[in-house]
Amino acid sequence: MLRLFDPTLEAYTEPPDEPLNLIPMYRTPKIVYALLPGDYYYFLVHKPCVPTQLQVLMAKPDYGQVLITGSPGGNQDYMRLHFNHYNSVETITCLAKKPFSTNNFLCLFGIHEKMLNNLLIRFKEGLITDFYKYLMEPWIMAVYHDRFADLRDEIRELLITNEKEPGTTLEDLSRQLVDEEVGFSQDHRKELMLAYVATGAKRAVETRLLNFISYNYYHLPMYAKPGMI
Repeated sequence: MLRLFDPTLEAYTEPPDEPLNLIPMYRTPKIVYALLPGDYYYFLVHKPCVPTQLQVLMAKPDYGQVLITGSPGGNQDYMRLHFNHYNSVETITCLAKKPFSTNNFLCLFGIHEKMLNNLLIRFKEGLITDFYKYLMEPWIMAVYHDRFADLRDEIRELLITNEKEPGTTLEDLSRQLVDEEVGFSQDHRKELMLAYVATGAKRAVETRLLNFISYNYYHLPMYAKPGMI
């Protein structure tokens, strides 16, 4: 109505048609946290998806693997870690009689097992009997740092871009190796590792990691850095 009585206002124009948006990509996990009867602390972190029965998900060939310590209602607190076929944490399930750091465990979502101190190998060798203790040791504190996600994004951007020679990034090489044959053989892995070293990406990643530790050393004094010896 204001436009009818105020001639100084600009003429009304229809807003332009918005383009048809594609289905959004959800990257933040779904979280459930509750205090259950019997004073059990329950915590569940999983990727956003259509609810499906666990038996159906586990029957898929690309489901991955599940590692468990403790047992529900037993003497040891229960934790279940589901790693997808890329060996990254996809589901975290905790059931404990005492409180635990949900904020820290939430940081594990999407983390590759190599960043967790080779968790898969250590678990298979019997070196890990309690995930609660293992995931609160000093070596993992960098993963729980609030700037660690930014470091991961920075390193990923470093590995997928090459302004000098477009089409020669490690991501491009990985796609070529995977497209040539089904799967990813040991020979492909060695070729990719050689390229990782030859292109200087390895040195650049190490430099950024050391800079991250040095800049946040007030919170990360448990790590060694150049100049300490």
